[in-house]
Amino acid sequence: MVTPARQPVAGLGGAPDAPLEAHTPMMQQWLRIKAQHPNTLVFFRMGDFYELFYDDAHKAARLLDITLTHRGQSAAAPVVMAGVPVHSVEAYLARLIRLGESVAICEQVGDVASAKGPVERQVVRIVTPGTLTDTELLADKDDARLLALHRGTRGACGLAWLAVTEGTLHLAECGWDDLRSWLARLAPQEVLLSADLPEALQAQLQDWRQGLGPMALTARPAWHFDPALGQRRLCEQLQVASLAGWDTQGMTHAHAAAAALLAYAEHTQGRQLAHVRALRVVRPHTWIDLPPTTQRNLELTRTLRGEAAPTLLSLLDTCATGMGSRLLRRWLLEPPRDRAPAQARLHAIGLLREHGPDHVRSALRGVADVERLAARIALLQVRPRELAGLRDTLPRCAALAAQLQALPAVDDCALLRDVHRHLHPPAEVVALLQRALHPEPAALLRDGGVIADGYDPELDELRAIQQGADRYLVDLEARERARTGIANLRVQYNKVHGFYIEVTQGQLDKVPADYQRRQTLKNAERFITPELKAFEDKVLSAQERALAREKWLYDQLLQALQPHIAALAELARALATLDVLATLAERSLTLGWCAPEFVPEPRIDIRAGRHPVVEARLQETGAGPFIPNDTVLDGRTRMQIITGPNMGGKSTYMRQVALIVLLASIGSYVPADACRLGPIDAIHTRIGAADDLANAQSTFMVEMTEAAQILHHATAQSLVLMDEIGRGTSTYDGLALASAIAAHLHDRVQAFTLFATHYFELTELPKRCSGAVNMHVSAVESQGRDIVFLHRLEPGPASRSYGVQVARLAGIPPTVVQHARQVLTQLEQSATAAQAQLDLFSAPPAPPPETAR
Repeated sequence: MVTPARQPVAGLGGAPDAPLEAHTPMMQQWLRIKAQHPNTLVFFRMGDFYELFYDDAHKAARLLDITLTHRGQSAAAPVVMAGVPVHSVEAYLARLIRLGESVAICEQVGDVASAKGPVERQVVRIVTPGTLTDTELLADKDDARLLALHRGTRGACGLAWLAVTEGTLHLAECGWDDLRSWLARLAPQEVLLSADLPEALQAQLQDWRQGLGPMALTARPAWHFDPALGQRRLCEQLQVASLAGWDTQGMTHAHAAAAALLAYAEHTQGRQLAHVRALRVVRPHTWIDLPPTTQRNLELTRTLRGEAAPTLLSLLDTCATGMGSRLLRRWLLEPPRDRAPAQARLHAIGLLREHGPDHVRSALRGVADVERLAARIALLQVRPRELAGLRDTLPRCAALAAQLQALPAVDDCALLRDVHRHLHPPAEVVALLQRALHPEPAALLRDGGVIADGYDPELDELRAIQQGADRYLVDLEARERARTGIANLRVQYNKVHGFYIEVTQGQLDKVPADYQRRQTLKNAERFITPELKAFEDKVLSAQERALAREKWLYDQLLQALQPHIAALAELARALATLDVLATLAERSLTLGWCAPEFVPEPRIDIRAGRHPVVEARLQETGAGPFIPNDTVLDGRTRMQIITGPNMGGKSTYMRQVALIVLLASIGSYVPADACRLGPIDAIHTRIGAADDLANAQSTFMVEMTEAAQILHHATAQSLVLMDEIGRGTSTYDGLALASAIAAHLHDRVQAFTLFATHYFELTELPKRCSGAVNMHVSAVESQGRDIVFLHRLEPGPASRSYGVQVARLAGIPPTVVQHARQVLTQLEQSATAAQAQLDLFSAPPAPPPETAR
């Protein structure tokens, strides 16, 4: 088919303001569909293109850099349009989704040949940032998470979220002040909110998006957020009579969010979510709190520059499957406060370490993404080759189960025992897929060759007619050559002109009278005969009927798989869990990590701890060994005042303590020789200097805002990292604030605190506070005034800052360095022992009485 040339046009507006009946039948059809999806780009199928019209066309032309055209008129005005080819639509969809747009896919569902007017069309699905299921649009290791937010009274918020490619729905409730932390942890691609949410709160969400990454905000009618409707829909979704088993009584805000979430997800997919059969309720104290600043400063999943590596996740993730990688990411960002899950994971990892995880990891390589395939089967979106991947994967699960069963003491490990129990796919699914699917099916159903030979007698008969065509054409060509005497006569076929007999120009005088001209070429003529025409009708009819039959059989196959979605989802969870456990076992062996020990009393006791990412980078580059350090924080010592030069390793040491605590909490081995860890409820960090100019916040304002959040939220079970607090303002202001914050953390919050500072005055804190100790990172200066960083943490305060030496290493001109040395000497000489010592840590004054309201 030749596509008409597209001529660009400019300056044409939106759909004409005319009655519907004034438009052509085709545009009436489009306008009706567009009215149902006013805020969504409509991809309107017309032959080999998806067309967009009027304002949609203008928008798509701008976003996709495609040509804006017009063709014909409707309602006495030009029809503005732009289009993308059907065969490459995924690339255009991916670009639009990255820009936060949503697209309604409108397909031709009627019979083109028999249609008297415009062929019937309907929207078959809506592609939005939070509801992606297509493998072309969604990376193997990434989730597309959809979250619904309902703001209730007094700032209470209900949250409901899911990834459409998974089978679990989550509920939670929080305060509006805590919402940003939830959004940072969950990282939804799309957030549903009520259209009547106050504009000020909508603006606040818009501001948060700048620091949280891509997050589309989609307004939904307020009546969608109905608590009673949410309860009913949840019961229907889970196929239960009551939610009492999940203890969600009183979670009315979360129920309201769930109502909107399920309605929107079903609306975009065009059907019910048959695979979503699990509910998880996340209580306020379920997870260790990881505020957005902590996730950023510790570089858990993104570097400070926003790159995917090197991060803690990139170091850990050697998973064999995409579903394993996604589960590992969730474990990392959702560390449980309860130690039971971590203990269970450690036990399983220990068994796999003892007997070698490589055989399990080898068996997992090449396993299909059963989690996403189960969802795509439930949504009737799975493609033939994806089903073939599932067919080839299921028998391998039995081998994996046998490997697990062979491990000594596996029956004593509850987690591996549960994994083993679900590693047995339904035998009828295995048999059905092996019997129904072609050994190497076509990529697309419309190409045929998807259903196996011998599966359906009617399909086999239709295929036999097509296969017999080749023999018939060879025989016909030989007979016609003999009858006409044309030695180079050929009988051929193409999709445009069907079957034909081709004769070169020099042989046209030998053409019989029963040859009917079909096409003229430059050097040849193509003909058809009554016999060949009859055969063509028979073969093409058989081909068309075979494709229709194959489509029907494939639809029946998907329907037959529906009762097994839950079993496939359980299998997927077992495979993903085994993949993560085997990966963490391999990482611990490769990197030389140890098993942490959990204790009930408050304690962070780390022996020879290392920063996992920095150590790995040093090994990769051959830059030398990582210098390990001990950390002891307990009931008596809860704060370390850490001094020493820049580049000495203070920040690395602080971060490594936090990473070791986090790794232990998810049930992983840790980079240390030994680790004993008590209860932890949060990891708070205030590290580095950054401004937020978009929100008119200076570096110091950002610093103070983050410090305030820590002081308000940290508890005696929190780990707090404070690095160079107070450096963004004048010396006296900064010193005053740093000393007050340190005293508050020690005296009132009593959190486990690592407090790095260049204010030597703060080293006086341990003299008054029994729970604080001075520590410093060591460095030595040679006679040539070169500085050597030892990166070793030692007791006591640092004697010098070595700032001038570090400046010289950074490349400051020698004249400037020499001048700085002279000034430094003068300043040190001017300080006398007789100077009055400021009482930085005196008891704070009583707070002012609250004003009566």
